[in-house]
Amino acid sequence: MNKPFNDEPVEQLIPKLLSKDGKLLDLRLKYIGDDGLKIVAETDALRGLEVLNLERNNVGPEGIRALAESTIITGLVELHLERNDLGDDGMRILAESSNFSQLKYLNLWKNKVGPEGAKALSQSLYLSSLIRLDMAQNKIGDEGAQVFSESLTLSDLKYLDVFGNDISPEGQELLKNAEGLGKVQDMILA
Repeated sequence: MNKPFNDEPVEQLIPKLLSKDGKLLDLRLKYIGDDGLKIVAETDALRGLEVLNLERNNVGPEGIRALAESTIITGLVELHLERNDLGDDGMRILAESSNFSQLKYLNLWKNKVGPEGAKALSQSLYLSSLIRLDMAQNKIGDEGAQVFSESLTLSDLKYLDVFGNDISPEGQELLKNAEGLGKVQDMILA
């Protein structure tokens, strides 16, 4: 499957970019889209995958659904989704999948996630192992800050980046003083 800006189809990129130990696949800036991610999710060689970089790949809700429903990629520890198009629908799909229950690091920078997506993430039992969460440059606003501040499932977070989300000083204070975010050592607010 050829996509604009790709020099090779995703079927050829996978073996080329998969680490020798089969734990890391770096597809950043390959623009594989939802169709390409469907192929990734069905590739048997990725059974031991722990780190997946999908930065800037035109991935939307349907692509993340393929990953969420994959019977092959079920043990990710680190997932890079920065500069894609998940939005709130994609965030809900991600938050409701047990495939992501081992995630420690999740990068959602610039994914058009709003308050509803923040709510799904902050209430997800499957994402309760997160230690590092990058939500910069989304649009969660004060409503998203509130749901994060009330989260009972993000209690292991040590790093939280919500820069560029139109969070007021009051919303920032909610986050700084949230009991459920008490382990956060680095919080990027503005």
